[in-house]
Amino acid sequence: MQELQDIYRLQAFVTVVQEGSLSSAVNKLHITQPALSARLKLLEEGLGCPLLERTARGVRPTSMGKLVYGIAVDILKRMGQLQTTVRNHLELREGFVHLGGGATAVAGVFPDAISAYRKKYPQIQFTLHEKDSATVIESLHDGSVDVGLITRNPFISQNEDPLVGLKVHAEIIDSLEVIAAPEHPLVQMSQMLEKQGKALLPIHINRQPMILFETGSAIYDIIEMEFRKLGIRHRTVMTLRSAQSMIKMVEKNIGLSIVSAHSLRNEKGIHILKIQGLKMERSILICSVLDRELTPAASEFVNVLKRIYN
Repeated sequence: MQELQDIYRLQAFVTVVQEGSLSSAVNKLHITQPALSARLKLLEEGLGCPLLERTARGVRPTSMGKLVYGIAVDILKRMGQLQTTVRNHLELREGFVHLGGGATAVAGVFPDAISAYRKKYPQIQFTLHEKDSATVIESLHDGSVDVGLITRNPFISQNEDPLVGLKVHAEIIDSLEVIAAPEHPLVQMSQMLEKQGKALLPIHINRQPMILFETGSAIYDIIEMEFRKLGIRHRTVMTLRSAQSMIKMVEKNIGLSIVSAHSLRNEKGIHILKIQGLKMERSILICSVLDRELTPAASEFVNVLKRIYN
């Protein structure tokens, strides 16, 4: 509070110098003359020198007052800029949001949320980093990412929970779909079965060439677990990190693949194969750091994500 009082005193002094009289300054500041005199006295006592001298026509700054005046004008200008910047951030007319997430987040989740957000707050700027969940967690802790989308790995024990120190705002349930090029033989078979109210069986995709995410990723582990339950053995012909790259490979009929439904919303040259008994889902968590408050812009972006996906 002392710093705020100093600002008021500087404002009083600058106004007196600019107006040339105490009475004019009182009217401009909308305070009483005793209150103005008290502010000026405390400022002079704090600095240890007189700042004003009376003349027949009013008051004028002393030699030290002229020095203080120049610096005070700059301080008040910067304070005004600070207040404007803070107000703009609070009212979302200015600010940054730093995001991090995996291939699905970058290609399938964040774009819709950013588009909806910027329709209302067009001045907010974004940075978007495509990283695996472990790296996103590190980036959240070091402050380079404000909001991260992290895939919950169902195979990690609570003792090894990587989410310690993070705040989970909401959960997005993401379904994983088996996809094929339109000319793939299984597409025609699938369409014939659908007319009969049936679906492909697990045996139909057994040992089919597949383009999968790299081993060691949470999504790869989910696929392996579900395939094992149904006795499906796949033949991996390629591993990639990007869902969009996998979709492009499927379009070229290099093999089947399994990607997030969020990555397929705008894809037209891809067919989704429904396999009887095969249901693959994963949980994507909207996270920030527990002990660091989000900026107004980042906090509102979390709200947009929750409205769209929750």
